[in-house]
Amino acid sequence: MNDDQIIALLEQRSERALVEIRHKYGKSCQTIALRFLGDTLDADEIVNDTLLHTWNAIPPAKPKNLFSYLAAITKRKAINRYEYEHAVKRGGKCEQNAVLDELASCIPSDENVPEKIEQQQLSAAINQFLRSLKALDRAIMIQRYVNLHSVREIAESYQISESKVKITLMRTRKKLRSYLEQEEWL
Repeated sequence: MNDDQIIALLEQRSERALVEIRHKYGKSCQTIALRFLGDTLDADEIVNDTLLHTWNAIPPAKPKNLFSYLAAITKRKAINRYEYEHAVKRGGKCEQNAVLDELASCIPSDENVPEKIEQQQLSAAINQFLRSLKALDRAIMIQRYVNLHSVREIAESYQISESKVKITLMRTRKKLRSYLEQEEWL
């Protein structure tokens, strides 16, 4: 079943849509949540929360890319769960904290982007920035900040040194910050 058919089922309020979403995108959403949370049960719960959110949001929302829509919801819910669970615990720094801290200085928070249209425009601006990068720089950014891979994993994957990965990430974050300032997002 394609995405348009699934969205049509959601608009008709057919529960079959949820079954189709879970069948088509459930494992991908679980992988996203698992990257943030590191626990299969928590990841399953996030997938269920994503399905509920999608059920409540469509209609009126009508996403152009259903997987991107689901992935964004999953990430947001997983991050919120992670922050909630680790708010009191201030132990060692894990990969998720490191990734979020690195991006914190160049991505505005939800409070700075209150309207959904602004969020879509910000997403478009970031996508435009990513398209302007060299292929390797873009791949490294995506591996780090979308797929949450460690510096070591990225270095091994592209057969480059860890220091090259770190330098590339640092320079690209600076470029992203400059780009977002130029576009008046910061």
